[in-house]
Amino acid sequence: MKLIETLPNISEGRNSELIRQIKNLADNFDKVWFISCKSDEYFNRSFISIVGDISEIDSFLYETVKICIEKIDLTKHSGHHPRIGAVDVVPIVPLIGVNFEEANYLVEKLSQKISNDFNLPVYLYEKSARYKERQNINNIRKGEFEFLEKKMKLPEWKPDYGPSKPHPTAGATIIGVRDFLITLDFHINTTDRWLAEQIQQELSLYAPVNVFLIRKQNGKFSISINAKEGEISIYLLYNQVQKVIQHFGCEIERVSLPTPITGKIFLNSFKTLIGNLDGELFTIEEKLLLNSQPCKSKNPKE
Repeated sequence: MKLIETLPNISEGRNSELIRQIKNLADNFDKVWFISCKSDEYFNRSFISIVGDISEIDSFLYETVKICIEKIDLTKHSGHHPRIGAVDVVPIVPLIGVNFEEANYLVEKLSQKISNDFNLPVYLYEKSARYKERQNINNIRKGEFEFLEKKMKLPEWKPDYGPSKPHPTAGATIIGVRDFLITLDFHINTTDRWLAEQIQQELSLYAPVNVFLIRKQNGKFSISINAKEGEISIYLLYNQVQKVIQHFGCEIERVSLPTPITGKIFLNSFKTLIGNLDGELFTIEEKLLLNSQPCKSKNPKE
C-alpha cells in the first residue's frame, strides 16, 4: 500500500447532507477511507480527513470537487474563516510508502484535470509551490473570494492551472504537498481579548509553530496551534502551551484535536518523555500496511 492523507477544507459547515454525500462517496472506492470530519458553523467550514491509496485518491478528490462546485455558492457564503474557494484547500500528505515526487505528480495531475473540466483556477502551495510567495497559504488567501477577481488580474497572481479569473460561484482552489501537521485547539476560560492576545503573542515566539486566536460563539477564546510532525514533540508542545496560559492567570478548559494524528507522533512524544531509545520507532499498523493490500469488505445486503 502507498498511502496518502488528504484533508479537503470545504467552505460549508452547516449542511450535514453535503458532508454525508462526501462520506458516502468514499464507500465507492476499495482503498479510500473516510477518517473524520470537523464542521464548524461559526467558520462555515468543514475539515475532512481522508486516507487512501495513491492509485485511487485522485479519483475520489475529483468527485469531491465536483460535488462541492455543484452544492456550494460562495456568492452566498459567510463565515469567519478566510477562503477563496468552495473547495478552499486540498493538502496532500504522504503517509506510508510515498515519496515527494509521487505525491507531487498526483497534485499536478489532479490540478490539471479539475481546472480543465470545471474551469476552476488552481494555485499550488507549500512544497508544490512554483513561486516562493505561494508557499504560504495566507498569501494566496489574502483578499479572500470577494477580491479574488481583482487580485487575479495582477500578473504575479496568475494561477498555476486554469483560467485567469475565478469560477463564478466556486472561486479557486489551493492544492499542494505538505508535511503532516499536528493541530491542537486549547479552549481557555477567558472572554478577555487582551489576555488572549498576550497568550497568542507569547506562544508565537515558540517556534516552529503557527498560532491562531479564535473567539467562539460563547465569547470565550481558543488558541489553535499548528506544528509540523518531526519538528516538535506533542508532549513538549502541550507543556509549553499550558505554562504560558497559566502564566497569564487562565486555565485550559479542554483540548481538542481537529484532525487525526499518527501513532508515530505518540511514539516520538514517548521518546521525548523517557529519553533515548535504541532502534527504529514504528507502529504495528505501519508495518502491516507496508506489507499488505487491505481492501474494504463488502457488507451483504440485508
